[in-house]
Amino acid sequence: MENIIQQEPLLFSLHTTELVQSPAANSPLPPRLFLQASPAGPARIVALCGTTGKRFVTTAYDAGPYQLADEQYPTRQALADFFQSQRARMLPAEGAATLLGIDSSVREIRPDKGRNSFKLPQLYAALEAEYVDVHCPQHGPYEGYIMVFDDEGKHNQRPINPLATALWYETYPLDRYAPVDVVAGPVLLMKSNMMR
Repeated sequence: MENIIQQEPLLFSLHTTELVQSPAANSPLPPRLFLQASPAGPARIVALCGTTGKRFVTTAYDAGPYQLADEQYPTRQALADFFQSQRARMLPAEGAATLLGIDSSVREIRPDKGRNSFKLPQLYAALEAEYVDVHCPQHGPYEGYIMVFDDEGKHNQRPINPLATALWYETYPLDRYAPVDVVAGPVLLMKSNMMR
């Protein structure tokens, strides 16, 4: 399995993360709030302008701890370390796909019944979706892979997927592509030849 080298800061959505000691505890953080994790330097929380992609550093959410699914992370750096470790695990093994969960979980999925590729019913079931969409990054570190996701994920207000959205921004950096976009709901990442 090849490694994807991180060159630019990664942006992980905090939408499915909660601040434990906040008056708004037990509710997701704002949709345009991201954890910026850099290869060199501390993690920061930034708010993104939805039109321009400009980042604004904020300390309003630095209190921690942060709750993501059933795990608590005492600092934003601990949460960034978790996100980055999951990102390092998300490339699928040969003959498999990786299911990227909205809680930043990663799980291997293999085609049913010894097949060499996925059929639509299995994709619908894995994504809990009635319709799927496929995106093929044409350049960048994920060229040759596809992202399969719920075609109605945003319309149905599914939570923003931190790993898939970070992947999106690696492919389409904010300083070169507009408008800002996010990926909602679970996502399957696989080599393009795994879906026929």
